[in-house]
Amino acid sequence: MKKLKVFETFAGIGAQHKALSIIKKNNKGSFDFEVSGTSEWDVWANISYDKIHNENKKLANLNNDLEDTLDFLGKFTHSMDSKKPISFNSFKNKEFKLLQNLELSMKNSNNQGSIVEIKAKDLLKNIGDFDILTYSFPCQDLSVAGSFHGFNQGMKKGSGTRSGLLWEIERILKGLHKLNKLPKFLLLENVKNMISERHKEDYIDWLNFLHSIGYNTQTYLLNSLNYGIPQSRERVYALSVLNAKDFRDTFIDTKSIIEKCNIPKDVSTKYGINKTIKDVLKVNYDDKLERMEAIEARPNKTPSRKRMYNGNPVLFTKRKSEVLKYKNRKYEEYENGFYLSNSRTVTTKQDRHPNAGVIDLKGTSLESEKLSGKANYRFLTPRETFLLMGFDDDDFDKTLKNDIIKKEILYRQAGNSIVVNVLVAIFDMLKDVK
Repeated sequence: MKKLKVFETFAGIGAQHKALSIIKKNNKGSFDFEVSGTSEWDVWANISYDKIHNENKKLANLNNDLEDTLDFLGKFTHSMDSKKPISFNSFKNKEFKLLQNLELSMKNSNNQGSIVEIKAKDLLKNIGDFDILTYSFPCQDLSVAGSFHGFNQGMKKGSGTRSGLLWEIERILKGLHKLNKLPKFLLLENVKNMISERHKEDYIDWLNFLHSIGYNTQTYLLNSLNYGIPQSRERVYALSVLNAKDFRDTFIDTKSIIEKCNIPKDVSTKYGINKTIKDVLKVNYDDKLERMEAIEARPNKTPSRKRMYNGNPVLFTKRKSEVLKYKNRKYEEYENGFYLSNSRTVTTKQDRHPNAGVIDLKGTSLESEKLSGKANYRFLTPRETFLLMGFDDDDFDKTLKNDIIKKEILYRQAGNSIVVNVLVAIFDMLKDVK
């Protein structure tokens, strides 16, 4: 198989890059890829992406001149919160260490900037021909909570919502079509609500557009629980293939959006990436790092957080009495305690209700550590949320090599990402698609 060239839009921390790296590592000589370019405007996501994926490129593009750095960064639109742009006057007053890391990340990833500013002709000039375009556009206006955003317009064309950025991909694809340079594969991921009755017609419009320029698309509703990750996270994935010979267009052929037969197979055991909740949770509080991260994830003891403990699944406890409270929950017992079989969906915040789950500290060495005003449970740590998204400890440690990224931002990056194991299953299919 030839080396696949990838353009990773709405790149985040690079779940697609991670998935392809896993396949390459396990198929030496028979599979290769290259991320030729990315599109991402979130400052912090770009910095984490660079640390995780571009470790061998760092020194080559290092720049120590502030004016040169500002000249380069001024060519792009940036966001500090992934929601709104930051003015350049505000941006240029940030500490040089941050600006330097951002410049480095954009150069190393060949970042083309905000999706709204990319033109097909310039894209080809900057990154060359490519085989795969990934476009997991923002979900905020499509999620159930997103009904409060954008007057509930979701991803409707012309809505101006963040989820409406989908149609920037249409604009780029139209440009590539005119140049006869469409990529062979397209891959989308988004929330289940994207195909709800409220937003279904907009998605059908999208599928019809793809079909009009030669793509057959299969849409899958997949839960990461079925792909070797102990997190209940159901998401929509859509794989489109250009001029497909043996890849049927589900929607056009059957009038049904969701593919029920040809779903990607779980290959997590084959690739050695399957995890249990015990592999994810860091509850050895004799370990200095695990203890420190656990303490940092311990909330204040307040009435609302007491209700939060009672209203969310307890992922780990040393108390059998705690397990017996929940007759409908599947727990597994190990030497050091009881583990729930999986977490709920990881979101961008853990100090919220509902959340992915909590960890009981009673009966552990942290219980006796009477921190003033602290609850006797903790949330998932940022590290644990990364692991629940299919990244590994080494990936997370790389994000910490520079101390400019705060804990809250790491939570956001995990919650906004895509479960790597599911992507591995989908990309693994490409070897057989013609």
